Amino acid sequence: MGYYNTFVLSPREYAKICGEINTYYSKYERKKYAIHASYGIDNVAYWYFFENYGYNNYNIYMRIAI
Repeated sequence: MGYYNTFVLSPREYAKICGEINTYYSKYERKKYAIHASYGIDNVAYWYFFENYGYNNYNIYMRIAI
């Protein structure tokens, strides 16, 4: 899909993060690459790095604990 290999998240975590990115999409709208900060489903804070291909079309390629 993207330039980077996809980081595998559980379906539940992927849905949570994509839902948050969708909610705040205006913040990411014109950015090809972006970082979204959030708590994962394990209640740990992470930075999620992703490629943006349009609304609800993201390639999350890295997750780093904050």
